[in-house]
Amino acid sequence: MPMKLSLSFLAVLGVSCWADDLDFGVAKLQWHSYDNHDSERGATDLQFDQWRLQSPLHQPLSLTKDWYLLSGARYEQIHLDGPSATGAAFEEDLHLLELPMVLLYRPEGSDWSYNARISPGLSSDLDSITTDDMFVDARLGGNYRWNEKNLGFVYQANDQLRLQWRGFTVEARYRVMPSWVLRFTGEVVGGYWNIDTPDSDYLALQSYRMGLTLERELAEDLWLVAGAGITMANELRWQDNANDTIRRDEFDGGSYFTLGLRLRDW
Repeated sequence: MPMKLSLSFLAVLGVSCWADDLDFGVAKLQWHSYDNHDSERGATDLQFDQWRLQSPLHQPLSLTKDWYLLSGARYEQIHLDGPSATGAAFEEDLHLLELPMVLLYRPEGSDWSYNARISPGLSSDLDSITTDDMFVDARLGGNYRWNEKNLGFVYQANDQLRLQWRGFTVEARYRVMPSWVLRFTGEVVGGYWNIDTPDSDYLALQSYRMGLTLERELAEDLWLVAGAGITMANELRWQDNANDTIRRDEFDGGSYFTLGLRLRDW
């Protein structure tokens, strides 16, 4: 069972090489569709669609005066078309199931807090499930609080403009009207999966996307989200069981479209 450990500062959910925009106060269903990304080495091009479903499991639980527990659940599916470890065309559905839990220490009267996160999960093509498909992601972090609810770096410039940073995710949100929000987001997307193929054991995908979404409040705290953007630093890497790289492909930038629903729970 792989164990990942990362340290973070000013980001309660840490820094890792994969996407991590999990907000414990938000439930969401989001779809991203990426256009064709040309291979820089003239091999098979890259194209993928991503579905994400996430939700908090409860409001923050107060264990003692200074200690809190937060937990959530996240499921992602990526349908990927790209080059295999041999360079031939490869198509597969890739799955991630994660159950993150955060233990938060916030001393009374202090704007600083400290946290430990552990996230057991499953990352696989689901052709067959073994302990190689399972992982535990452990992280330590610190956080400075500008308000009561958000985790990570948050700066509320005024009632309309808010800036936020969590790990490699940055956001700028502007409230155009009470029920309309314009949001810029930059974030890492991708994953690391155990894959059953004759030529490789693991597949890693990494991309950085930046885009704008227009969001409309349909009911109290329920938002419809639609947007588009660009990707860069796109990479697909095949590895063996010793984590040695068998094949690494880079791809040109491209564009994407997204549509989803978001519900703020607390």
